Parts: sequence; structure tokens; C-alpha cells
Amino acid sequence: MATSIDEPDKLEVFALAISQLPLENLHNERARIENSIGHLERSNREIEDYIAETDDDKEKKEMRGVILENEDVIIGQKLRIEIIKSEITRRSA
Repeated sequence: MATSIDEPDKLEVFALAISQLPLENLHNERARIENSIGHLERSNREIEDYIAETDDDKEKKEMRGVILENEDVIIGQKLRIEIIKSEITRRSA
């Protein structure tokens, strides 16, 4: 399972790292992360469709695990977006 939401230290390191980036890079990083979230969400929808079509219970269980891992990554990425937004707001103040 993904560890992004379980390890706040990684978010602190991320926050420190982005504090050193130029503003343009912050906007680019936010767009990159939002794009990644979109891909993960699309992947989860495709996996759900697959689960609905398969009769293999073992495969369904495994695919549900993949969805949960993707959801953990999405949560971590959304937290990173919030950190980026906060940094942009801080610089605007």
C-alpha cells in the first residue's frame, strides 16, 4: 500500500523542497500532479469496469487492492497540491 498519507515527514520534505522553486515551477508542478491524479482516476474507473466484467474472485480482490493503492496515491497527491497552493498564497501575501 502507498505510504504517502502515512508519512507526514515526506510532505514536510516536499513543502521544504517547493519553497525553493520559482513560482512558475510551482504552477507547473501543480499541473503535473493534477494530470497524474486524472490518470489514476481514469485507471480506477477502467479497473472498476474490468471488475464488473470478470467472474474471477481472486482477480477482483487483487484489482480492488490496486484501486485502494491508487486512492492512497491520489490522497497524497491532493495533499501536495494543497501544499503548493499554500506556498503560492504565502508568496502572494
